[in-house]
Amino acid sequence: MADGEHSKYRVAVASSDGETVNVHYGRAKKFFIYFVDDDEGYDLLEEREVVPVCMDGSHVKSAMDESVRRFSDCRYVVAGRIGAGAAQALTAAGIVGMELPGSIEEAIVKVWKYNRVQGLFNIEENLCKE
Repeated sequence: MADGEHSKYRVAVASSDGETVNVHYGRAKKFFIYFVDDDEGYDLLEEREVVPVCMDGSHVKSAMDESVRRFSDCRYVVAGRIGAGAAQALTAAGIVGMELPGSIEEAIVKVWKYNRVQGLFNIEENLCKE
């Protein structure tokens, strides 16, 4: 992945109010999608309505798979809680799921820091291959 590609990405945030990360992934009715440019900052792109997949602590695999597909354009999904099944489905799709309850701004800063560290590892991997 080129450095420029690594520094621009989308983050889906589970929130009931657009200010705090306060919803469980499987119970969220909407996600706020942010575009993050590690060098420029972040902007809200859209509010994405979804059908909650968690029903009394369980879920149907096909519904979970469809839920994860709704975030195929995102590198990260942030929620107050993410169950093991959802975390596994997100990971299998190449999406990093993160439990970061609190303000959306603080969560995006944490994602930004994590992404920067991951970029350092990718640079080291590429240097080792040369």
